[in-house]
Amino acid sequence: MDYYTGSSYLYTASNAMFVNPFLLIVAVWSWIKWLSVSTLIIGGASYIGYLFTPDWREIVDSKHYYSNWKIRVYLSLPFNTASRVIGGLANREIPVWLREPLLGTFASVYDCRMDEAVEPDFKTYPSFAAFFNRKLKESARPISASPLVSPADGIVLHFGKVEDNRIEYVKGHDYDVANFLGDVDLPAKNELDLYQVVIYLAPGNYHAFHSPTRWVASQCRHVPGLLLSVRPTLLSHVPHLFCLNERVVLNGKWRHGFFSMAAVAATNVGDIVVDAEPSLRTNKLTRRKKSQKIANTETEIHAPYLSGERVGEFRLGSTIVLVFQAPPTIKFAIKAGDPLRFGQSLVADGV
Repeated sequence: MDYYTGSSYLYTASNAMFVNPFLLIVAVWSWIKWLSVSTLIIGGASYIGYLFTPDWREIVDSKHYYSNWKIRVYLSLPFNTASRVIGGLANREIPVWLREPLLGTFASVYDCRMDEAVEPDFKTYPSFAAFFNRKLKESARPISASPLVSPADGIVLHFGKVEDNRIEYVKGHDYDVANFLGDVDLPAKNELDLYQVVIYLAPGNYHAFHSPTRWVASQCRHVPGLLLSVRPTLLSHVPHLFCLNERVVLNGKWRHGFFSMAAVAATNVGDIVVDAEPSLRTNKLTRRKKSQKIANTETEIHAPYLSGERVGEFRLGSTIVLVFQAPPTIKFAIKAGDPLRFGQSLVADGV
């Protein structure tokens, strides 16, 4: 009797159909090892091929994305797919008995102020999505009489004048206004400059966003893209990140000319809701070639907003970017790193 270790050879008795159990186990184990190794080799080779095949990011910005392998590896991770899964779980109903320990633990870890909520009882929230967008007491967020207020709870990442049509989201990293907002009408007026305010929403923040002033939105622009993390600690490592991420941009006018409010999606925050555009669907699965960028959609709307009026909501947290024209006399009442509350004044004078 011969034993062939690692092969699929089985000993069968000459006068009986008897298969040696030991040889069967050896054969099956050998097959599993062969399948695992071959799968790793084929999968690894496919991933490396994918990683070094130029896609739309390299075509648009080869300087940053074609040569830096660390950025390429990071951008190749399936954040969009993971975010769709997380979004689905966030909308699943939580058993009543599990809501308090689950949501309570989240609130404790991320310092959610439940005393500000209309419903402080965790059992009243059927899902994470409902909890993330809990309503606040009116007294918890008084709306300042200032002409420009914070649209959301969050932290100031950057603010100030836009120089040479370049928006700077963190120090040393900028992007073109047209790339971010699309083709917009910026009335050329000598007495007006272009300004920006960038606000980051952490997971524990209130996740709806509101109008920062009295204005009229005339266009809703949906830009599909990636769902990279927008945490301040990561922003400086990925150039043009805000132009890569999926976003919904509302463009319009206010008392001084052009006004824009953009909701930028992020990892686990692919679901953006804008009340004025109920047909909007973000983070959709779209089949396309790797080198083909997903087409933007632009919808004409007429949405007049008052200061503090609800505009839409996120899931978990992300970023709001305001870009607007204002006189050079504007004086901001904020600085980078400041915590903000929805309704808080952003300017001290000059608007």
